[in-house]
Amino acid sequence: MPTGVEVYEINGPFFFGVADELQDTLRGLERPPKVFILRMRRVPAIDATGLHALEEFYRRCHRQGTTLLLSGVHAQPLFAFVRAGFDKVVAEENIFGNIDDAVNRARELLGLPPQPRPSGAFSEVAREQGQG
Repeated sequence: MPTGVEVYEINGPFFFGVADELQDTLRGLERPPKVFILRMRRVPAIDATGLHALEEFYRRCHRQGTTLLLSGVHAQPLFAFVRAGFDKVVAEENIFGNIDDAVNRARELLGLPPQPRPSGAFSEVAREQGQG
């Protein structure tokens, strides 16, 4: 992972308690990273409180100058993002189907060249669902 990038993975449904842990993680870093990748490949669902907490997390990142990238987003959370307009807030170019593309976006934001994508790489969600 390039310097200035932090990755945090959530496993299980994204409800309010998970969001609190995420906030604590950001607070625990010595200094805010330039890019924070939230890996969501094992998040099958998000509820309204989780979405609200994620929006708060995004705002905190934004205030600190950290770009939030979302990786491996399943259909239900993505639908919730679109319904709430969060996909426009975080920006569609910052939502990815796999970690490789998210890392390359982070590299782009840091002014670094992209890494070649591993052969056979595709959506983490599809891989998790046994489609790859």
